[in-house]
Amino acid sequence: MFIVQTLFYNRNEIDKDICKKLLKGGNMTHEIFILMDDSGKLNKNENSCIFGGLFFYSSNEYMNFVNKYKNIIDQIKCKYCHQNSKHCDKHCIEIKGTTRLSKSDKRRIFNLVKKEKNFGVFIKNSKVFAPIINDKSARGRFCDYAQKRIIKEIILYSIRNHFIDPNQPLKLYIKIDECKTKSNGYYNLQDSIYEELVNGIINYDYSMIHKPILSGPLIVKVKTYDSKYNFGIQSADIMSHYLHSKYEWHLTTGNDITSTISFIEVKLFIP
Repeated sequence: MFIVQTLFYNRNEIDKDICKKLLKGGNMTHEIFILMDDSGKLNKNENSCIFGGLFFYSSNEYMNFVNKYKNIIDQIKCKYCHQNSKHCDKHCIEIKGTTRLSKSDKRRIFNLVKKEKNFGVFIKNSKVFAPIINDKSARGRFCDYAQKRIIKEIILYSIRNHFIDPNQPLKLYIKIDECKTKSNGYYNLQDSIYEELVNGIINYDYSMIHKPILSGPLIVKVKTYDSKYNFGIQSADIMSHYLHSKYEWHLTTGNDITSTISFIEVKLFIP
């Protein structure tokens, strides 16, 4: 498991001792847990790429969901295992978005996931500029940009709906499948999250200014997990694959998916 943990100070030079206390959790007012996975690839051979998942406002909310999700998986996983029950080695199958589940099992899982707060980034590959889509490094930076954008949108949604106060301290936990990005990619993601949320961004090339949206101290923790052993990441995989299948259907048929994805609290279509 790869872990990135950074303690950021706002523009008012908050005392380091205070921030250390915040990191221990004693005085922290707000928390957001974000579970993220992707589906599809950003390249010219595929139609679309999706980042999707769930978010929660406390460790209790997060763990309550994970326990419910695990309970369902424990009940159904043996039906999809290729091992003989008499010779089971307890290395259980991972239930993923691509697993061919029965309609009833798929419904049980998805009904649970839909009850939580969900998000999705929808990328139409044909609209991405050629210099990006044709360059591996540029594609990686674009994916970082997409993840940063949806995290910002989750924060804005949380402020608008009074789940968090932008003037109070915030802990932001971001949990991602470990195989999706190289370790230095997570440092870049973390740095860019801080820059936009706390400092704001000035783009001199395009004369654009993005004002900061948080005034209180921000603590960001990015952790990557092997999804086989993490039920939270598995649920994000289920959500991202669902959104990808619906978006592909939309791109192929031209049918509207507004009602299909209406349960998603935070959604972003780029570019």
